[in-house]
Amino acid sequence: MFGQLVRWQLYGRCVYAVPSRTINVDSSTKLGFPCAYNDEETRKILNTINEQEVEELYKYNISKYRLKKIEGWRKKFGSFLSLEQVLELDGFGVTVLRKFYDSIVHGPKEDAAVAPKAIKRDVKFTTPLLSAQMIPKVTSCVSLHVGLDYVTWANFKLAKEQPTALVGWNSYNISDRKLHINELIRNVSQMNRLIPAADVYVVENPPVAQASAMGSAVQTNINVQRSQLIGMLMLMLANRASPFTEGGSNQPTDGSIGSNVFFLKQYLSARLFGIFVGNERVSSEEVIRSLMERQLAPNEEALESTQSRLIIPSGLKIIYEENDSTEREFLGQSLLLGLTFLRLCIFKCEDSLKIFRR
Repeated sequence: MFGQLVRWQLYGRCVYAVPSRTINVDSSTKLGFPCAYNDEETRKILNTINEQEVEELYKYNISKYRLKKIEGWRKKFGSFLSLEQVLELDGFGVTVLRKFYDSIVHGPKEDAAVAPKAIKRDVKFTTPLLSAQMIPKVTSCVSLHVGLDYVTWANFKLAKEQPTALVGWNSYNISDRKLHINELIRNVSQMNRLIPAADVYVVENPPVAQASAMGSAVQTNINVQRSQLIGMLMLMLANRASPFTEGGSNQPTDGSIGSNVFFLKQYLSARLFGIFVGNERVSSEEVIRSLMERQLAPNEEALESTQSRLIIPSGLKIIYEENDSTEREFLGQSLLLGLTFLRLCIFKCEDSLKIFRR
């Protein structure tokens, strides 16, 4: 592709000249690409992917992820020299590339055809969904973080035209990671008495059970106990009085789901507050201290709603500081979990929502 190196002898030194890279418009089948485009169509495709702004390429039949790959190649290597060269990028196969090239050759889709894709749909954040009729009834929320050694919870009070207040912050230590089911029930009953009443209760959705590798029976037992703990605890909380039902019945008053227990999608709080790095959740302590000092935490460009702001009383700040680093981390996770639920599902903060609409 790059031709032969040309060698000249100049003043006793060898000088090598590399011929310039030229675009190949031949209908070759390198890398298995069944090229069916003539020279004119090939030039049109190459000119499009090499010269148009990446934002303009969205109108063709290609995903945002693959366009990022094209953008990265262009920044690093410059132009694509042949149609099949795009196959070297991760995520590109023959079928995907043919659809992309066909949309370039035949022109982008009409606006009416692409309009449905441009509509911003609400992301599903919770299971079950929180209906619009239920949102105005929520005046309090308890978020729970269930770890291996601790269950921590944060209690929030909501008021119109007022910042949200953190009114409770507590934890329960689990003494053994391999509890008998009877001991597990006793611990859950004690926690149920300690957790304050609220309109809604929120916990992060537990991970889907997966086949364990050999030799990890201990870890499997721990994961099973954690799932049992979450299930029992949320069942007890679900049996509490709810503002979404009347007379203690389980039937909602507005035709929507009458649940007061919600499972938040995994890692939402970590992504919202910038503590999700790679595939790992990092410490929340820096974010919590920023919130205590009433500074903007990561990804909080401007909170347009007064209710989106958080007030943490000095007494609860002291409680946080008096605990060791492990318990502080669990307390912080429960606070961020509840704040994420409120901003995404109750207050509908645009600055928060746009992070998950990208």
